[in-house]
Amino acid sequence: MNKTWGRHAAVLCIAAFGLTGCGGDDKPTSSSTPTPTTSGSAASPSSSGSASGSGSASPSPSVSASPSATASVPAAAKARTEAGAIAFLNFYFDQAGKGLLEPRKAPDLFAIADKDCIACKKTQDLFAEYAKGGWSMRQSGIRIENAALATEITAPSVLLNFTFVQTEQPLYQYGQKTSHKISASNTKKGAALKWVNGAWQMYDIENL
Repeated sequence: MNKTWGRHAAVLCIAAFGLTGCGGDDKPTSSSTPTPTTSGSAASPSSSGSASGSGSASPSPSVSASPSATASVPAAAKARTEAGAIAFLNFYFDQAGKGLLEPRKAPDLFAIADKDCIACKKTQDLFAEYAKGGWSMRQSGIRIENAALATEITAPSVLLNFTFVQTEQPLYQYGQKTSHKISASNTKKGAALKWVNGAWQMYDIENL
């Protein structure tokens, strides 16, 4: 990835989840919610907790997400090697996927990310929106493929190129399956990691 890492150009990892607006009137209303660019049908979590589609849900009071402790970083993801950086990348997306399975108990991504990580902030906001609207998934369907180092491992900001694969997944609201879904996607991306105090941190993510 031969370019300067620009935060203004960062493509949020939420878009990687395939969260495009589907037909109907239940698109997110929060100004902090990104407008994804992927195509196909997908989730339209509403801040009002309603959704169009098949099946009726019995709304319960809105509950905001309360970030829970992030799982311990596995030993394999603690090494300052290419394999260690890739293991950390997989761990990050594993945590991000878990946040959509149980939004009310979503992990705090900033426990493993730079405080200014734009993609992390947008993903954390999405967890809160899902929790507020009663949305969730049963399986994340996320897979990282062909991850490879694009810089020296000792660089201040290490860059990894990879392919983000998302399989189509149905969405649930208040425990009931809806017609909304996470679209399948296959996207080439880059992630910037920083080595801070003997550990990796997610710095940001962008499409290639």
